[in-house]
Amino acid sequence: MQVILEPNEAWSIMTLVVSQVLDGVELSAGVQNEIKRWRTERAEGTAEMSDLTVGMNEALGTVLDERTTRLIRRKGWYVSSKDAES
Repeated sequence: MQVILEPNEAWSIMTLVVSQVLDGVELSAGVQNEIKRWRTERAEGTAEMSDLTVGMNEALGTVLDERTTRLIRRKGWYVSSKDAES
Protein backbone atom coordinates (compact mmCIF):
# COMPACT_ATOMS: atom_id res chain seq x y z
CA MET A 1 0.00 0.00 0.00
CA GLN A 2 1.22 3.47 -0.77
CA VAL A 3 -0.15 6.65 0.79
CA ILE A 4 1.20 10.06 -0.17
CA LEU A 5 -0.13 13.20 1.45
CA GLU A 6 -0.53 16.34 -0.61
CA PRO A 7 0.65 19.57 1.04
CA ASN A 8 -2.90 20.72 1.80
CA GLU A 9 -3.69 17.34 3.40
CA ALA A 10 -0.53 17.45 5.50
CA TRP A 11 -1.40 21.02 6.54
CA SER A 12 -4.90 19.91 7.63
CA ILE A 13 -3.47 17.05 9.70
CA MET A 14 -0.84 19.31 11.27
CA THR A 15 -3.38 21.97 12.24
CA LEU A 16 -5.73 19.34 13.68
CA VAL A 17 -2.98 17.76 15.78
CA VAL A 18 -1.71 21.12 17.01
CA SER A 19 -5.24 22.21 17.91
CA GLN A 20 -5.81 18.97 19.84
CA VAL A 21 -2.55 19.48 21.75
CA LEU A 22 -3.36 23.10 22.56
CA ASP A 23 -6.90 22.23 23.68
CA GLY A 24 -6.23 18.95 25.43
CA VAL A 25 -2.87 19.31 27.14
CA GLU A 26 -2.12 21.55 30.08
CA LEU A 27 0.74 23.76 28.91
CA SER A 28 2.28 26.98 30.13
CA ALA A 29 1.47 30.15 28.21
CA GLY A 30 5.05 30.29 26.90
CA VAL A 31 4.89 26.78 25.48
CA GLN A 32 1.49 27.47 23.93
CA ASN A 33 2.90 30.56 22.25
CA GLU A 34 5.88 28.58 20.91
CA ILE A 35 3.56 25.93 19.46
CA LYS A 36 1.37 28.60 17.87
CA ARG A 37 4.46 30.30 16.41
CA TRP A 38 5.64 26.94 15.03
CA ARG A 39 2.21 26.38 13.44
CA THR A 40 2.14 29.89 11.97
CA GLU A 41 5.54 29.34 10.36
CA ARG A 42 4.06 26.35 8.54
CA ALA A 43 1.25 28.17 6.79
CA GLU A 44 -0.06 26.76 3.53
CA GLY A 45 2.35 27.29 0.66
CA THR A 46 5.46 27.95 2.76
CA ALA A 47 8.77 26.17 2.33
CA GLU A 48 8.51 24.99 5.95
CA MET A 49 5.17 23.32 5.19
CA SER A 50 6.66 21.65 2.12
CA ASP A 51 9.48 20.28 4.28
CA LEU A 52 6.96 19.08 6.88
CA THR A 53 4.93 17.37 4.14
CA VAL A 54 8.03 15.50 2.94
CA GLY A 55 8.83 14.47 6.51
CA MET A 56 5.28 13.29 7.15
CA ASN A 57 5.29 11.24 3.93
CA GLU A 58 8.64 9.67 4.80
CA ALA A 59 7.44 8.77 8.31
CA LEU A 60 4.16 7.39 7.00
CA GLY A 61 5.95 5.35 4.35
CA THR A 62 8.35 3.92 6.93
CA VAL A 63 5.52 2.83 9.22
CA LEU A 64 3.60 1.26 6.35
CA ASP A 65 6.71 -0.56 5.09
CA GLU A 66 7.38 -1.98 8.55
CA ARG A 67 3.83 -3.26 8.90
CA THR A 68 3.30 -4.54 5.37
CA THR A 69 3.91 -8.18 4.60
CA ARG A 70 5.21 -8.89 1.12
CA LEU A 71 5.61 -12.12 -0.77
CA ILE A 72 9.15 -12.91 -1.88
CA ARG A 73 9.96 -15.56 -4.46
CA ARG A 74 12.53 -18.08 -3.18
CA LYS A 75 13.54 -21.17 -5.14
CA GLY A 76 10.22 -21.33 -6.97
CA TRP A 77 8.15 -20.71 -3.84
CA TYR A 78 6.64 -17.58 -2.42
CA VAL A 79 7.32 -16.83 1.22
CA SER A 80 6.25 -14.00 3.48
CA SER A 81 8.82 -11.23 3.91
CA LYS A 82 8.50 -11.76 7.65
CA ASP A 83 9.35 -15.47 7.27
CA ALA A 84 12.24 -14.65 4.93
CA GLU A 85 13.90 -12.49 7.63
CA SER A 86 14.33 -15.43 9.98
